[in-house]
Amino acid sequence: MDRARELAEAGAPAGTVVVADFQTAGRGTRDRIWLAPAGSCLMFTIISRPTIGPASLADLPARVSEAICGYLRATLGLACEVKPPNDIVVDGRKLCGVLCASKIVGERVEHVLIGIGLNTRMSRDQLPLETATSLLIETGGCPGHDELLDGLLSALEEATSDAR
Repeated sequence: MDRARELAEAGAPAGTVVVADFQTAGRGTRDRIWLAPAGSCLMFTIISRPTIGPASLADLPARVSEAICGYLRATLGLACEVKPPNDIVVDGRKLCGVLCASKIVGERVEHVLIGIGLNTRMSRDQLPLETATSLLIETGGCPGHDELLDGLLSALEEATSDAR
């Protein structure tokens, strides 16, 4: 998300997507650190430049989470659900997290960063928490990251249409 923030501050257009192959200092709820070895997760941030006011962004994390969950159900048959406000879980174990960060100046939203981390190919011993899971564990396999990214971006387009 740090690189996406730099790009947003430098004027990158809405719809810019920053993808990371590994993570050494990820941040989650309550500033928890999340590490991800290369190729083990699909992690990306979308830069958004909405024309709506700050109050209208309150439900964005939930909309993003619902769109991701819907896509995973439809394409992989995964029995996932949204754990409010912004996690996607399977049988209570975290599969994906969503983090939205915005820069607001006065009553104007300058940009919103929509960060998504989906555990894809992590084995049980790679997961830092017993309360986490991955697509590999839940389905026995995992589509390619490019295919997943394309599908998720399409699913997220409608959910974030007012946040562009």
